[in-house]
Amino acid sequence: MLSTVTTVLVTVVLCFLGLFLLLKFGVRYFFTRHLKTMVAAMQSAAGEQPIAARITMELDKVQFADPLTKKTMAEFKALGYQSAGRYLIPEMPAMQVWAGTHPEDGSLALVMEVREMCVAFDVIRFYENGNVLGSGTHPFYRPEHYPAHIKYKQYPLGTPAATAVEWLRNRPLEAPIIAATHENLRTLNTMLYIETMDYKLGLPVPSFEVFKTNTLQDFASIGKTAPELTSAQWRTAYEQHRNSLNNALDEALKDHLLKSGDVSARQWDEVQYDLTFIHERLMDEDIATRALARSEWTPDEPKVERLMNQGSAPGKLFESIQSLLAEDERFVLIGSVNKPISARAYAPAARN
Repeated sequence: MLSTVTTVLVTVVLCFLGLFLLLKFGVRYFFTRHLKTMVAAMQSAAGEQPIAARITMELDKVQFADPLTKKTMAEFKALGYQSAGRYLIPEMPAMQVWAGTHPEDGSLALVMEVREMCVAFDVIRFYENGNVLGSGTHPFYRPEHYPAHIKYKQYPLGTPAATAVEWLRNRPLEAPIIAATHENLRTLNTMLYIETMDYKLGLPVPSFEVFKTNTLQDFASIGKTAPELTSAQWRTAYEQHRNSLNNALDEALKDHLLKSGDVSARQWDEVQYDLTFIHERLMDEDIATRALARSEWTPDEPKVERLMNQGSAPGKLFESIQSLLAEDERFVLIGSVNKPISARAYAPAARN
């Protein structure tokens, strides 16, 4: 799998890819149509999903389009890295990856080509105690988005691979290392991806101001000009981002529920596509929408609106709305999880 450092690059790139494609397809056209319709069209054309809580990495005979990718690969090979394959990430079709492992120092090199975005690389050292040390040209790196046991030295895009490799090699070993190999690199990165995404999804949802500032900074970091949007358009983009975070959070919560053992294999097969999670990140309308997923009612049903105006806690509001519904329209509690955040898991009553 992609390294933890790389995964944040992937997530941010795909999160803002829609805005980047506005430059290509036209800002006015984008916002004169319903946002979701256009986003769906762009995602279909580019094969994107804004934020992936979990990813897979498939060995493939990838053909890189950007000459800089092959140049960077050659730099790593000259530094002693041996090719460990080219990879596609089904959840993120814009991303193509070359992996290289070093037979002596055990580090992992990753060169990432993101279609119509950039070429970046990371060099990663894995420790047996779970710590990770990396360096590279991840353009969207923000320390606050990483758990404390993951450290990273950021360089500008275009920095020679040797610079990042030398920095990593000069850092003293803090514990025995886990040498990255062709056989284990996907396992190592799967665990790191989960840790990083859980940490990121566990952080408070960024405010509108932070979202806008970060978006503009991210465009600048890859040498792109952000589209000039009106205040209303920025708000729409922010809401789409918030929804993407909630969707990714649901996927992470589902993964932890499965691993918890609270749900049997048979029960999981029956309910996995109909699960709903209730937690403090959801707005009242979000909670109502989830509570009414099996009902013909919408959140503007007067009885539901009255409940939404009472300032109830998420769980209480969900249960109160459920009490208004027929038995076959309700959900029942089947478990709870505490990663990335605390949440209750519900499944359709008829299937429990």
